[in-house]
Amino acid sequence: MLSGFNTNVSHRTVLFHVQSEDSGRNHPHIITHLYHRGTIIASEKSSYADQLGADDLPNVVKELMEKQHKAVLRRLVSGQFDDEIRSRLGPQVFPEGSAPRSAGRAAPVEASDTDAATLREPGAREENVATGGSERPLDEVILDYLVESARQRKRRSK
Repeated sequence: MLSGFNTNVSHRTVLFHVQSEDSGRNHPHIITHLYHRGTIIASEKSSYADQLGADDLPNVVKELMEKQHKAVLRRLVSGQFDDEIRSRLGPQVFPEGSAPRSAGRAAPVEASDTDAATLREPGAREENVATGGSERPLDEVILDYLVESARQRKRRSK
């Protein structure tokens, strides 16, 4: 069983958490959950039973887990979960005037210590989950998140 990926991401000014985990050889599947404050909004499950004989199974599973994790993040920031989010959290969950991010500036992301960053080779670059492929270093993504968080705190304190 591999340790999973955990990512906090702001979508339309609302903070969500995406968690991916491996269930191990005895239950060979990867589960990714999209959360908001402990409520599961959506889940994605995929099997890797057909890969159990792979010579380098841990790396195969890690790559499958990372791919699924990033796919859920992309779907979130592109607005694909918005209807489900409104259904579970209420129609007023998103502030008026907020819209899904389009290609361009990435959504601020905060990575935890069990995020993809800890499972990559040193020097590898984080894929920008908001734009579906352009690359940005993880430290830039985190810095953007911290700067935006500070701006929001400052606005609220005025």
